[in-house]
Amino acid sequence: MRKMETRLILKRLREFALCELKEKCADRVVVRRGKLESLLRRGWLPQLRVRGIKGVDYLTCVFRGDSLRVYFMDTNGVSLGADEFVGDKKAEVWGEIVKRTKSVLSFGQ
Repeated sequence: MRKMETRLILKRLREFALCELKEKCADRVVVRRGKLESLLRRGWLPQLRVRGIKGVDYLTCVFRGDSLRVYFMDTNGVSLGADEFVGDKKAEVWGEIVKRTKSVLSFGQ
């Protein structure tokens, strides 16, 4: 599959997030993108450094009451699946997500 332009990907992610917010009565929806990590380094003082994103590119986090639903999105903004976390697990997972990603879009409170 050909990589889409960044604008089109963000538009698709925005539409997905707004759909989740309106149709599922979510409190808040946040779209986050994975941070670049070093994949390969060469030399004493790294003369060559290859950086990339490990795992999925985008996460759409839907907060509703005491639950957090995380949708995993690929490079083109297509959903690959989802997991749901409740209670103490929600806070733990959200902390990891915040540490390893950066915010792209946010809707709701």
